Amino acid sequence: MQYELFGDADFEQELPLAGRTICLLGTFRQASKTLRQKLQGLGAEMKQGLSRGLHYAVLGQNVPADTQEKLAQLAFHGYCPKILTEADLDNILGGHYGAYAVPEQTKKDLHLTLRHYLECRLRFDGSLNPLYTKELFLAPDTQPDLYQKLGNRGIYANAYIDDTTDVLVISDASLQHLKDGSTDASLRYIEEQYNKSRAQTFRFMITSEGELREWLSAFPPEGFGDRAES
Repeated sequence: MQYELFGDADFEQELPLAGRTICLLGTFRQASKTLRQKLQGLGAEMKQGLSRGLHYAVLGQNVPADTQEKLAQLAFHGYCPKILTEADLDNILGGHYGAYAVPEQTKKDLHLTLRHYLECRLRFDGSLNPLYTKELFLAPDTQPDLYQKLGNRGIYANAYIDDTTDVLVISDASLQHLKDGSTDASLRYIEEQYNKSRAQTFRFMITSEGELREWLSAFPPEGFGDRAES
């Protein structure tokens, strides 16, 4: 029997973790084998490593750096298991579920950060045209004259994101929000479109309006096609 684990009540079901997957990371006061058996007794399915469909990641002591990086990389692509400490695990095993409840159905929950911008940043280095054959999304808070400036150079842009979008152009204000660790409507729209898509990885390139304008100003429309990528 499967149970819905919503609300703030303590354990009352026989198998309150049925349908949930858990991964133990690092070392714990109790032997990992003992913890796995106790969690399996509550209906949990134990996983040896991190994966996209994981419900819980329990962080003990001495979690390897590469494991922490893999956890961060999962979050980068929108897969965010609920992070538990050993104290949280003690509460769950003690019968107090409450705030630890998660839905059985996992889903992407991307939150854009400065890391996305830095790792996916579009490079304008060299004389080649990095936008050749690319489809652009222009965030609504960018200036509308960009459409014409891009069109004069044979570059296509849209005000929406779909399966053909390659490059996200965000405003300088949105870039500052990423640097500040905050968000805005344009960033939330990008997150929403990615979260509801079938994509399993965040594949977009990103640039800012300021960087794009600086590059466009260096290359007038005439003769622009000669700099297309081969």
